[in-house]
Amino acid sequence: MINNLQALRALAAIGVSVFHVGLLPATSLPFTIGAAGVDLFFVLSGFIIAYSSSQDARQFLARRLIRILPAYWIATIIASLFVLQAMSPAETFDWLVQSLFYLPGPGGRPVLIFVAWTLVYELAFYLLYWLALRAGARRAPVVAIAMLLVLGLVPVPGQPGPWPLLLEFVLGVCIYLAIDNLSRPVSKGVGLWVAGAGLLALPLLAQLTGYDPDDYQSVERVLVWGLPATCIVLGAILAEREGLAIRNRAILLLGAGSYAIYLLHPVAVGQLLQLPPQSPPTSCLACIAATVAIVGVAVLFHLFIEVRMLRWMRQMISRAE
Repeated sequence: MINNLQALRALAAIGVSVFHVGLLPATSLPFTIGAAGVDLFFVLSGFIIAYSSSQDARQFLARRLIRILPAYWIATIIASLFVLQAMSPAETFDWLVQSLFYLPGPGGRPVLIFVAWTLVYELAFYLLYWLALRAGARRAPVVAIAMLLVLGLVPVPGQPGPWPLLLEFVLGVCIYLAIDNLSRPVSKGVGLWVAGAGLLALPLLAQLTGYDPDDYQSVERVLVWGLPATCIVLGAILAEREGLAIRNRAILLLGAGSYAIYLLHPVAVGQLLQLPPQSPPTSCLACIAATVAIVGVAVLFHLFIEVRMLRWMRQMISRAE
């Protein structure tokens, strides 16, 4: 199941990158559907966390935190080197700390890595699943689903929320439960049909419903993009169980480096923002060139920084057990 999921990670990260690069004046390439990469990531995360914790739940929260936070902190520091050059040391320090820990800034000042809002959802899911694991690895998926449904759907007076996008993690956990209880083999090719239906539904549902992508934290988004993402993930898993797996090393490497692509592309977008507007086909070529450059740098970051850092941290955790 891992190969096809890695390929989907690559698809999601590059889709989000192209979406943001396409918003630049120099590219002007409308690729709204690329934003659905976030929904694909959330569904993937729901499945992967449920699946991996059923195999080994030791040091669950520590392993998930080192996977997310150190790379985010490094990307934030890199962004600060470009963005905060003209600011005073005190202002630089304040904005950097705000960004590192995703704190509210004065006057609604954003964090340096603008996709960090999605990491807040990821970290919230990890914490909830860690709590669910207190009931045992076998019960954890059901307990996690219950908690996520409450936080995703039920408004609490005087409190922020609900957070509907948490329901996309529910969809991923439900895929795990369905696969885990699948006793009969599925006919060859069914997975491809299911994944294909999901890929077709992503743009089609958005067009039929008139969904506004700027409404990026609503139940409507879960229905329009979360459900097709669920079909894509489920189909990819079924296909691999049928023996239809992605084995191309380049694609698998992009999947492994997908988090680096996701984190570093906002830094590049910020630097390319001042480029003058262009017309087709120059704008299309600019979008392709920027995306290729971003992916190339991110893969290098993954190979020479992220992999080594994770290996060292995992060794430290293993020694502490």
